[in-house]
Amino acid sequence: MYLLFCLLLWLPIIVLVRGKNKYNAARKIKLFWSKWMSFLIGIKTEIKFHFKPDPKLSYVICANHKSYLDIVLMYLVIDQDFSFLGKSELLKWPVINIFFKRGIDIPVYRGSKTKASECLIWAEREIRKGRSVVFFPEGGWDDLEQEMRRFKNGAFKLAIDTQCSILPVTFKNNYDLFTDHKNISGNSKPGTAKVVIHQSISTNNLTREDLVDLRENTYNIIKTELENED
Repeated sequence: MYLLFCLLLWLPIIVLVRGKNKYNAARKIKLFWSKWMSFLIGIKTEIKFHFKPDPKLSYVICANHKSYLDIVLMYLVIDQDFSFLGKSELLKWPVINIFFKRGIDIPVYRGSKTKASECLIWAEREIRKGRSVVFFPEGGWDDLEQEMRRFKNGAFKLAIDTQCSILPVTFKNNYDLFTDHKNISGNSKPGTAKVVIHQSISTNNLTREDLVDLRENTYNIIKTELENED
């Protein structure tokens, strides 16, 4: 299915995702991709809002990550322009790599502290432009792990440095719906994806000394929701 969408969307992406209008064009194309991919898989989305994000504000969006479905559904649950921080290996993926090469999304090089710092500088520029930035602060997943990984610091450094609110997002059951996590064209099954948008966390007047508390607060909000059976 992924390859089918690559064939369908390659030309529109090449032609439209450029120039001053590239962010708006990319958002529309990704939303189209997400809606149709969800429809063809048979995924419905049930969203519980504890907070409605203000489309005029930027957020550092932090979500748990256990499935490629998290990426697909993010465009359906967050109704504003945002940049993804994604692993640099995505630069090898056809079509998706265009969004990274044209500055829509931000590649993360996990093996280099220098490049990791550079990606946060890039993310800060996107925040200054009025865009939001999406992090999966666990930094990846392993199918053998049952619990969330502890969060890395990057998202919380960015939020404090830009005084931008954290927006926690919980994907409650995507792992159960997308059963092959080796690649984005893996096996899936129909069902209802349950998503919770939590109250935003203000970073006004916070400093780097508050980073650990901010990180752990965000982690506990998502973890508590995952443990909630509702």
